Parts: sequence; C-alpha cells; structure tokens
Amino acid sequence: MIDSESLYLLSGKFIIGILIFIRISGMLVAAPFFKTTTLIPQAKIFLAIILSVWITASYWQQQPEIEFHLWYMVALVFKEFLVGVAMGFAANTVFFAARFAGGLIDFNMGYQTAMMFNQAATPTLVGEVKEFATIMLFLFLNGHHYLIEGVYASIQAVPLTTMAFTGSTVELLIKMATTVLILGVKIASPILVALFLTNLSLALLARVAPQTNIFILSFQLKVFVGLIVLIAAVPLFIYVIKIALGTVQSEMYQMILSLNPTRV
Repeated sequence: MIDSESLYLLSGKFIIGILIFIRISGMLVAAPFFKTTTLIPQAKIFLAIILSVWITASYWQQQPEIEFHLWYMVALVFKEFLVGVAMGFAANTVFFAARFAGGLIDFNMGYQTAMMFNQAATPTLVGEVKEFATIMLFLFLNGHHYLIEGVYASIQAVPLTTMAFTGSTVELLIKMATTVLILGVKIASPILVALFLTNLSLALLARVAPQTNIFILSFQLKVFVGLIVLIAAVPLFIYVIKIALGTVQSEMYQMILSLNPTRV
C-alpha cells in the first residue's frame, strides 16, 4: 500500500515530468535535424520520453511543488512548449542563413524562374542543398548533443514556474536576425560576385556586338558560371559553416538565460 504522502510526492513528480516532456517536445519541434520530417514522430516521442524521465529523476529535490489547477496547468504547458520552441529557434540561426544564401543564389542564377511554371516546386533548390550540408556538419560536430545538454541546463536556468520575455530576449532576437543576414551574404558572396562579373561581361558584349542575343545567352552562361563557382566554393562554405556552428551552443544558452528575469 502507498500512503498519502508518497502518493502526493509521486503525483507531483509526474506533473513535473509532464512539463519537462512538453519542453523537450517544443525543442524537438523547432530544433535543427530533429524537426525534419525524415524522423518519424514515434522516434521523437520516444526520445522525449526518455529524456524527460532522465531529467525528472535527476532533479528529484530541486523543482518547486506545483499545485494542480486546470487553467494554471494549461498556462504552464503553453509556457513550457514556448521555452522549448525558443531554444530550438535559437539553434537554427546557421540553418536559416544557409537557406537564405541558397535563396540569393537561386534568384541570381535563375532557378526560381521554375516557380512561374510549377507552383509546387521547391522554393530554393540551392538552399535545400546548403541546408542539408549544414545538417551533416551539425551532426558531425555533435551538435545534437549540444541540444540535449541545453535542455538539461535549461531546467536549472529557467525553472518550470518561471519565464518572461525580457529586453535581453528582444535584443537577442534582433542579433539573430542580423546574424542570419550577414552570414547568408557571406556564404553566397563568391557566387554573387561571379554572377555580377558575368552580367557585367554580358553588358559589355551587348555594347560591342549588338546583334548577339544576350537575353538567351545569359540564362545558359549564368547557370554554367554559377555551378562552377558553387562547386569551387565548397571548401569555403564548409569552413564558414564550421565556424558558425561553433556558436550554436552559446546562442542557445543566451536564449535560455534571457527567459529568466532574475538573471537579467
């Protein structure tokens, strides 16, 4: 037989485990690699259950008591999911930049012209390639371990009953948007410069030989030059992405700390 005190303690730990499970689920929904559709939902749920049980057991005496009231629990569930999504979003900066760079390259090479004929086409072909390459580097550098460590650290930094969007959170979001813009331009700069010089050469050719059909020639030449430079710039892309991925863990920790008003 379980006495009332033990039952009360177990029910409190069960509620804490559910809230931690919601936080981990929010992180898996928004975090790089885990948010991809290639991972089946059952695997994500199983991983979230394992991590929530492990973290709940680790913080047996450190979490505050949570009273069970319906609307209070609804607010806590929404808050925990929001914390997890914020953590996953903070880890996506490099991936957003890679996809943004691919969009710039597609626009200048003319790949997005296919959208005029097929609305179901992939919005950015080069962006998909660069994002997949970034995910491979992310896994190679054990970035998924950083995400799990971040969830574990967030329980101490942002307790289950505490969260607030502070001025630091807004500043961090603005900094992330600026980082995406700058990093995306850096990644796409070799191709953009090459295509700019190609357009300049075509403009000079049009002045020298007006009878040449520059409009038709530009489609083929820009694709050819873009692909050549894209292949040649692969080592530079890997070098830039590798350095940028080194800041993912620190950015995620900054986001976690910014959600706790007592640490600002």
